[in-house]
Amino acid sequence: LKKSALHVIAGQLDEEQIRDLRAIFEQLDTNQDGILTIAEYRDGLAKAGMKVTPDLQEVIQAIDLNRNDVIDYVEFLASALDERRYLQEDLCWSAFKVFDRDGNGRISSAELASVLQNGSAEKVLGSAAIQAAISQVDTNGDGEIDFKEFMAMMRSNPKGDACKVVGV
Repeated sequence: LKKSALHVIAGQLDEEQIRDLRAIFEQLDTNQDGILTIAEYRDGLAKAGMKVTPDLQEVIQAIDLNRNDVIDYVEFLASALDERRYLQEDLCWSAFKVFDRDGNGRISSAELASVLQNGSAEKVLGSAAIQAAISQVDTNGDGEIDFKEFMAMMRSNPKGDACKVVGV
């Protein structure tokens, strides 16, 4: 859920806020097709003199929200957002509203499934996985996620977040 929320936030940033990240993405995207392969990412890190971690494939998989084995621009942005930016309440509120499809101030498991996979998340992930995602964030036990719980999730464990790009 947190990775998906970061993806929504990344899509809302204006060009001025992400100019440097765009330049980095364009440098890594050597064939200029708008996506990064693991080879392009690995080569880019090496050219920058950065250590390529042995678990780079795992890092790429954590960033690759649509599971197509490449990183598109918005996935790259989501992975590179710094904590100050993604913890801005106005950006988080905008992301929350994307998940809160009916506008009642709470995210239900049906709404989460709808947003995550265009309604087919239960088929792909299973209803148990959707409910587990809700349960991890739902601190008051009502079976839904309110904005306070959403913000707590966004503030949790930012340094260990799996969707942070190594080296960016």
